[in-house]
Amino acid sequence: MPGVRRTRLWIAGALGLALAAALVAGPLKKPALTIHNAHCFGWSVNDTGPRLVTLGDSMAQGNSRVDWGIHGNTSWYSYLVCGDDASAADGANLGINGATTTQILARTDEALAANPDILVVNGGTNDLARSVPLPRIIENLRTILDRARDVDTVVIATVPSSRKVSADDLNDEIRALAAERGIPVAEFAPLLDRPGATFDGVHPTARTAAEMAAEVAAAVGVRKT
Repeated sequence: MPGVRRTRLWIAGALGLALAAALVAGPLKKPALTIHNAHCFGWSVNDTGPRLVTLGDSMAQGNSRVDWGIHGNTSWYSYLVCGDDASAADGANLGINGATTTQILARTDEALAANPDILVVNGGTNDLARSVPLPRIIENLRTILDRARDVDTVVIATVPSSRKVSADDLNDEIRALAAERGIPVAEFAPLLDRPGATFDGVHPTARTAAEMAAEVAAAVGVRKT
């Protein structure tokens, strides 16, 4: 349809201008956020099926810029919502690079306002890097789960170690919290611990992000396309 085609061309042009502005403003972090490494754009996300929302840190955001309509290829979320045959409907990717569990908790109302059928929660690596005590991290995650009790399906994910601190104890506590609440766990940590799974020792490559998406899909029982 001509109108739809014009709209898509306009959006693509706007994305190009935004990207150019970012490049002028300064260098982008690697992997460079470009049109080339977008997994999909906002107009091609799925709007049918269970509504997916993620609340977390860079494990969720990856190289996405959802404010520009870019779903990047190092965000696991992208692999579940992109395309007409995607597993879930695009609710909201509320992952923020560098976020601690205190900052993630502060966005819980925003996540719930997106009316999720599935809410995926991850966080803790940035707390470890800042020497936040383990009980404080777990209490923040517990509070998020308390506030999300009315969501049909809530998943909590294990996390990678920071560059200086192991996440093993935190992940044991996350698994225990999930068992206490009777909710599924998305096991991100084992995927990220493998040689070559990250591009910097913490953050997933595009291939690993796709595997993380499959792990989420398995945890909630939806089909991963």
